[in-house]
Amino acid sequence: MTARRLEASDFAKDWAEPLGEVLRRWVARSGALRLSDRERVWEAWQRRLGPEAKHTHLESLRKNVATFTVDSSALLSELNNFRKQELLEALHDDVRGCFIRDIRFRLEKRAPPAT
Repeated sequence: MTARRLEASDFAKDWAEPLGEVLRRWVARSGALRLSDRERVWEAWQRRLGPEAKHTHLESLRKNVATFTVDSSALLSELNNFRKQELLEALHDDVRGCFIRDIRFRLEKRAPPAT
């Protein structure tokens, strides 16, 4: 038996698929673009807090407690005393698969940008 050279006509047209489709399936299976719990919490936090989120930073997410640093004592007081429960419930609604049992805040003044 001799080796036969394969030609384009040997492949069924229904086997062909765009490379983009193959890559999309591979990425979905591999989980390469899946967000971490920390990233999902931060994104939900930014959506719920709005423009004030730029004054906060997700410092840690350990043992189902999200710890945020806040750069303003006024915002720290507002978040801790008036909005904590609302934001905790929002995180429960927005971040599936990662239960946040508490939110903690800590004041951390950021240095102004060097000029």
